Amino acid sequence: MIRPQAERGDVVAYDFRRPSRISPDRQRNLEASHEQLAQLLQRWVSGRLRAPFEVHLESVGQATYGAFVDSLPDPGATFLYDLTNVPGRSMAISLDQSIAFLLVERLVGGSAVTEPPDRALTPLESVVTRLFTDRLASEVSAVWRDHMEIDFSFSRFEAARELIEMTGRDGDILGTTLRVEYGEVKGIIQFVLPFPVLEPFLTPAAARPVQTVQRPPAEVAVERNRVEKLVRRTSVELSARLPETRMTLGRLSELKEGDFITTTTSVRDPVEVLVSGTLRFRGRQGRLGPNMGVQVLDVLPPR
Repeated sequence: MIRPQAERGDVVAYDFRRPSRISPDRQRNLEASHEQLAQLLQRWVSGRLRAPFEVHLESVGQATYGAFVDSLPDPGATFLYDLTNVPGRSMAISLDQSIAFLLVERLVGGSAVTEPPDRALTPLESVVTRLFTDRLASEVSAVWRDHMEIDFSFSRFEAARELIEMTGRDGDILGTTLRVEYGEVKGIIQFVLPFPVLEPFLTPAAARPVQTVQRPPAEVAVERNRVEKLVRRTSVELSARLPETRMTLGRLSELKEGDFITTTTSVRDPVEVLVSGTLRFRGRQGRLGPNMGVQVLDVLPPR
């Protein structure tokens, strides 16, 4: 979401249907505070990696949520943080795949990755990357401290951009793009906040509307149906887990191809069925024609 900037001499398009809600004074304030954020983040990451990690502010300003989502790669690396003091609102932090895999590799002590794998982050890799995104969320909170209290709590990681769903596609957001460089690896990091969260900063108290516009029920139903269809088309990982067993390290070190690992349970005992790593069913091992399978016995409530 790298956007044209008038101060660089770029031609900036003006949408008369969606006028800017950020005054020139507020815009200068945003640019100054986010420049400082980029410098603080650069110092912190460079210290953790023990090598120069450059972070520069590319842009900060008004955009639409739809434009932000369309700019994301698929699969991507987006981390969602709930605003603890604004229920129902969240911030999204999205990293280029090259930057995400670079951080994973360097934070665990490896060397830089110039060609990132063509896949999403694994659950373990997303946990490692959170060391960075948690710090960025903390710096964003500090940027806004002079204007309002914004506190974040990590919600979830999403690789599929269709499942982020922060607000409607036409909803206004404050989008920030950071350009980062580490040796030959270059990329961008974006984070966005919905405009309603920033209303105290954007709108003087005397000019704030008293009433909010509610969407018609028919429009809400159509949107819900669209999201449901997207969710139903999403593929998830399904796995069955055999009963756990214990083994001495000595026996473990002696295992070789062809050895059997025995458990203390019967083949008729139920196995656990996990959806994307979360326990959701219990089943029984079996066979359906020439294929091995698991018969679902119990549906477990989500945790």
